[in-house]
Amino acid sequence: MLSFELSGIAGLGGLGEAVRGRALALARRGHEVTVFMPSHGACRGRRDLPFLACGRKLGIWGEPHDYCVSACEEQVERVRVVLFRSAWGQAWVLDHQPIYAYVEEKASLFARAMRSYAAQHPWPDLLEAHDWHSVLAGVAVKQEAERRGYALPLLYSIHLSGSPSFPWHYASESWSGLEDMPHKVWRPHAHYWTSYRAAWDSVGGNVEAFGVLEADLISTVSWSYLREELERKYGSWIEGKSCVAYNVVEPRVEIRGESWWELAAREPGLGELTPGVPMIALARMVWQKGLDVAIRALDYAPSVRLLVSGISVGDEGYEAYLRRLVEERWGRVKLVGRLDPQVKFTLMARSAATVVPSRTEPFGIVAVESLAAGTPVIASAVGGLKEIVSDARQGGAGLLVRPDDPYELGVAMESLAAVMSGRPHESRVPELRGLSAEELRRRSMERARAFSEEAIYDMLMKCYYKAREMAYYRAVTP
Repeated sequence: MLSFELSGIAGLGGLGEAVRGRALALARRGHEVTVFMPSHGACRGRRDLPFLACGRKLGIWGEPHDYCVSACEEQVERVRVVLFRSAWGQAWVLDHQPIYAYVEEKASLFARAMRSYAAQHPWPDLLEAHDWHSVLAGVAVKQEAERRGYALPLLYSIHLSGSPSFPWHYASESWSGLEDMPHKVWRPHAHYWTSYRAAWDSVGGNVEAFGVLEADLISTVSWSYLREELERKYGSWIEGKSCVAYNVVEPRVEIRGESWWELAAREPGLGELTPGVPMIALARMVWQKGLDVAIRALDYAPSVRLLVSGISVGDEGYEAYLRRLVEERWGRVKLVGRLDPQVKFTLMARSAATVVPSRTEPFGIVAVESLAAGTPVIASAVGGLKEIVSDARQGGAGLLVRPDDPYELGVAMESLAAVMSGRPHESRVPELRGLSAEELRRRSMERARAFSEEAIYDMLMKCYYKAREMAYYRAVTP
């Protein structure tokens, strides 16, 4: 597996959790799994590997530079993790700690390091590249295998669609190391001969779109995201080259025994919330996640007190906007940073609901975490959230609302608050009036079983076998 994130090593959001969950699900069932990634400064204190890849390449400043890449390794349960770091020269960007700082150069050096590593070690049975940052690394290894007459299966997993575009020289031998050689790619209904530059130029140098062409199979995290986002971008033909595997979500910490308010009284800053029905929202502070919608929804949910755990990714304008919304509703909402995992899951388990107000959402890991903790979810009816959250109005465990609609979200929050605090007759959603908090918590945990490690393992294996089958047909097509 190739990734820019792995939870427990270097991670920022759901990608790291998703890769970790997949890797452990496979390793626990006897598969040999290695995750490769840039070090992002995480090699300190880890075991060095006897690996060195040196060369000369163009870099982000447009000038040729020498570089040398070395590696360290870590073991996460039964999963081997290889981290590429700088040994000398321009490769210092691999160690830069903000994960997505200098991302173009990190992705380029990652591709060169992976190609060198693959040439020196036994070939894997299958290669999985996660999101666009790992596309060039995956294609580089696939190309090296092609040069040796081996059709290495490449699965490209899209967790969050989108990527920049570059001219061919970024991917080429002068920068990221790809050769412009003839090869076969699968387009609708068949494999066709093309060159790497022709494939790159045919999609305008968009890295994700290039990965869609070059991979034997595309994986994504929900059917909704495949049909509403990827098919919109690339056409309905992509479904014949795609599969779906949900993310594995299993909290790895024990939940404390305190009540929500007992824990809040001991955590710095949480005591500023005035008495009410506690709910929680957790996300990166970006427009896509819609945290502003959840805060504005409090205007229509007078009994709710909302804790927002917002992870900063450097969007200063949006973060300032969130802080202003919080100040205007002082005492009813508190904005904090990343929470300690045990505190996070305890607060989630003790909340009346978890609010997931995303404007777009490929999957929605936090929604599954909430269900597993026995806490209902109020979510936007977008992407993977529509597949995760079963609406209580149809016998499910949560509520789905229109995206970007503070009024509808606020009404849903106030209605669920009434049920979870023993006042179901006050709910403004008629279907909730006959329910109890205990029943909704039971339904939540039951729904979470659909996203257990055992259930997702079967989905993963179907994807892997299909990728191997597609690589076989690539190999035998004249």
